[in-house]
Amino acid sequence: MRVVFLGNHTVGVRVLETLLEHGTVTGVVAHPQDPEDGVRYESVYDFSQSKGLNTVRMQGKDPELKAFIQSAQPDLLWITDYRYLIPLEIIQTAPLGAVNLHPSLLPKYRGRASINWAILNGEETLGLTAHFVDEGMDSGDIIEQVSYQLTPEQDVGDALETLYPLYQTITQKVIGHFHSGHVPRQVQDHAKATAFPRRKPEDGLIDWQQPAQAVHNLVRAVAHPYPGAFTFFNDHKLMIWKAQAMPEMDQGEPGQIVSVNEDLTFFVQCGRGSLKVLKFHLESENDIKLDLKPGQMLYHAKQHA
Repeated sequence: MRVVFLGNHTVGVRVLETLLEHGTVTGVVAHPQDPEDGVRYESVYDFSQSKGLNTVRMQGKDPELKAFIQSAQPDLLWITDYRYLIPLEIIQTAPLGAVNLHPSLLPKYRGRASINWAILNGEETLGLTAHFVDEGMDSGDIIEQVSYQLTPEQDVGDALETLYPLYQTITQKVIGHFHSGHVPRQVQDHAKATAFPRRKPEDGLIDWQQPAQAVHNLVRAVAHPYPGAFTFFNDHKLMIWKAQAMPEMDQGEPGQIVSVNEDLTFFVQCGRGSLKVLKFHLESENDIKLDLKPGQMLYHAKQHA
């Protein structure tokens, strides 16, 4: 079976490795140049080049994409973390269609940043779905799904570490279905579909008026390898990477540091409950000492500091 792979980031590399073990990859389409490519995440382009594969960088609507895929003569298109919608005429160039791996339990959390949104919303059961690609956004028939649990103390980095091997396992299973000639497919219940907008680094700004659990979920949702949650202290950005919600602890006003421990962990009052900040750093061009004291304020915007 001849496969053309379209993908990005570490999960894309993991899946491409698996496809190479179970089929013939005749072409790879990586993202256009991305500042995170090969820095924050592994690079599909670099990995593919190292394997001597026919590799290009293109967007989904690039006029040359169809010609590239046609020249690779795929039986199947395989998509993993490729952020561009692919025109139907390109999908139809592969007799077996196109399969996408989406990191949610579809039809829930269609679209971008699905893991981040799930954690932000306090979900404890997350998942990965292999589905056929149609003209919609993550709306095609489901082939396989796998779920996993995320505890309230774990963050998006923990979710990704769980997901990496699941991407490989589900790829092996779905490829096995195609080799057998019997590929299951289940129509999604579109009435149960949910979708959320893409997220940007600035969406990590903490609103201390929110309940402590909501602030904690934001910290978890955008932790490493994502840009992180942040607030402002003395006119500098304070990054918060790990925290703990204390829902019953109320004293002071939202954003106020209510106590500081000897190990420099500290408590901040939220709209309801407090947040215990466990891991953090101050972004500053100068070597400024972070001198935290009870009563000091963390702010929602820099100009208020």
